[in-house]
Amino acid sequence: MGVLDMMRAAEEGGTTPSPLLTRRSIRRYQDKPVPEELIQQLLVEARWAPSAANTQSTYVYVLSGKPFKKFKNDLRKFSEDEVPPKSDLDMRPQWTPKLEARTQELTRIRSTWCAEEERRLGLPVTPPPANPMVAGAEIFQAPVMLVLAFDKAISPYSGCFDAGILAMAITLAAQARGLGTCILGAAVRYSELMRKHLPDLEDKNVVAGLALGYPDLQAPINRFPRSRVLLRDFVTFVK
Repeated sequence: MGVLDMMRAAEEGGTTPSPLLTRRSIRRYQDKPVPEELIQQLLVEARWAPSAANTQSTYVYVLSGKPFKKFKNDLRKFSEDEVPPKSDLDMRPQWTPKLEARTQELTRIRSTWCAEEERRLGLPVTPPPANPMVAGAEIFQAPVMLVLAFDKAISPYSGCFDAGILAMAITLAAQARGLGTCILGAAVRYSELMRKHLPDLEDKNVVAGLALGYPDLQAPINRFPRSRVLLRDFVTFVK
């Protein structure tokens, strides 16, 4: 049974589908600010995410308004100038051919489906960006970006693991409040910019950014069909 079938079955049975089945990465946002109180609420909930030995090692920086605009301007300039990335952690893709094939398939389906949907709706077909990194500097027009970091004194294993769990908790807490998110690595690929625009980062490693805002649910980029591998592709039962 696929995800859509599971969602239909849940609807027919009067139950709500799992948040994990309805969550998706949002790449187009409404021009609408997110109240700070709402951000505080979702972070109060997300802080209950598990962490190694209850260390709660992840720090969260909330970028919005003029500081966020200045950061995006600098990120765009770095991208246009093709400045070599220099992040706190090694972000270079190290994928096997199998994993590379999965991300290529996602790109193909997304671009093909969105182009067809735009034609169907009579919208101008969005051409692929000449420089994806320059286009990505807009952070999908999200009004807020959360930046996750951890203390350099702890191991990258613990820091990244805890930050990843908190990131997932934030996405689900945001979705429960009608907000959308997209976890981003490329947005934090320049440690120089992170330290220019965020305070107290000298002793911390930046892990990722999360775009946050109200999703544009009509945008084709937020509605293309998704898929996941079968259980047999990644699960082994040892009896």
